[in-house]
Amino acid sequence: MQRPAATASTPDPAELATRFFRGLYQDYDLHHVGGIHVAVPKGTPCFAGPSLAAVARQISQHPGPAMTGPAAGPAR
Repeated sequence: MQRPAATASTPDPAELATRFFRGLYQDYDLHHVGGIHVAVPKGTPCFAGPSLAAVARQISQHPGPAMTGPAAGPAR
């Protein structure tokens, strides 16, 4: 009698960990960037790039709230 052929390969442990995390922390978005995992509250923008200039471009093009911080100038 022959063994039935396997229908799926063994799941990747990293994929299982990701699914487990997403099941436990449903209020967070999970991103994998450059070999690290980044968890941010759902709906929060997440910007990543190979340089700070690339991140700054993404932020400046993002239709978000008015800019705050040193580059925005003094608060009125």
